[in-house]
Amino acid sequence: MAKILISLLGTGQIEKNNTNKNEYKGTDYIIEKTLYSDEKFVSSPLIKHFKIDKLFLIGTDQSMWDMVAESFKAEENYQFDIIKKKDNNTLREDSLVKLNAIIDKALKNSGSKCFIVKDGENQEELWSIFEKFLEILDSIDEDDEVYFDITHLFRSLSVMSFVMSEFGKTYKNFKIAGVFYGMLKKGEPSVIVDLSVFFELLEWAKAIEELENFASLNRLVKLSKSTLDKNGYQSLKSLNAAFNIANMTAIYKAIQSLSKQLSHFDQSENKIINLISPRLKQFVNRFYTKKQSDFQYKLASFFAEKNFYSLAYIALAEAIVTDICERLNKDINSKNDRDNIKSIINEGFDASYGSLEYKFAVIFTKQINKIRNDIAHQRETTKNPQDDIENFLKYFQESKKYIKDIYI
Repeated sequence: MAKILISLLGTGQIEKNNTNKNEYKGTDYIIEKTLYSDEKFVSSPLIKHFKIDKLFLIGTDQSMWDMVAESFKAEENYQFDIIKKKDNNTLREDSLVKLNAIIDKALKNSGSKCFIVKDGENQEELWSIFEKFLEILDSIDEDDEVYFDITHLFRSLSVMSFVMSEFGKTYKNFKIAGVFYGMLKKGEPSVIVDLSVFFELLEWAKAIEELENFASLNRLVKLSKSTLDKNGYQSLKSLNAAFNIANMTAIYKAIQSLSKQLSHFDQSENKIINLISPRLKQFVNRFYTKKQSDFQYKLASFFAEKNFYSLAYIALAEAIVTDICERLNKDINSKNDRDNIKSIINEGFDASYGSLEYKFAVIFTKQINKIRNDIAHQRETTKNPQDDIENFLKYFQESKKYIKDIYI
């Protein structure tokens, strides 16, 4: 595992009495109450504070590469060579290969690199910057810790850095250890602020999106481990396991349990937990019911809404049996009682053709339950799956109506 700092390099200001050389003025910086004096680049105290192994510097051909060379104690001739190439607009990445080696020597590690990008003034240049970032990401391993320094940001690079850091977390699965910005102050040390809380906020937003769209609590459980009390966390964890295995009884019990813990989300000292609390409540309340059949109908509706039609049919078939069990005062958890209900439904085939009992027997046995069994047992069928998808709502509505009219 390596600690990698990705830093943006600006053009600085013209040094007094020197028309050829730009500079950043020496500044005192504070990181986590530690003072670093007379530093010209924010990357310098970050390297010292976090014991960085590799430095990836990103800048244009007019960025202060000469000042970087000076700060890493490169020989003067090399510094002047960089200035000359900047003046002639001939500075390229191969001009900075020597600087890479100088940085490696200072960090007592290998792999540091300087990257030159375009200004990003049009779509073509923006794509070239994106491709450069991909090149940078390819230099990062999955278990590396990545630090971003966006203090000396310029043009579109600030936005691109933000987008690529998010992209990189998915693309390479690396850990963003910090996103830093040096807040320049006059007359007192400048504070280097960690902005990674914004990335944490994005993670919570993704967690809620995954919850609402896919009933996936994986990310939410991971984020909640250190922010919720034990009971709230365990309730989330139980609901996650229940959804992951698609066990409706377990989901029902977990929803009942979590509903009792929702007040803890409102009362949490964590501001992000407070922020997501209404959305979590909305999700839980969507499924919270007294009767288990109502819950299963809601679950079937949710799965269909999210295009999980295999689970929707399974939930609907079980909801129908549970509904009739409840109406006839049977044990909804008894296999014998549930099998008997299916037999009672099938007796509708012996009723008069076109009667409610007959229509219900057809729609449940020949349609809903058959589709459910074909899915569960992965049986070959000549039916078009698209037909089953398009007919789901009709089966859902008609079966509920037949049950209401037959089992008063």
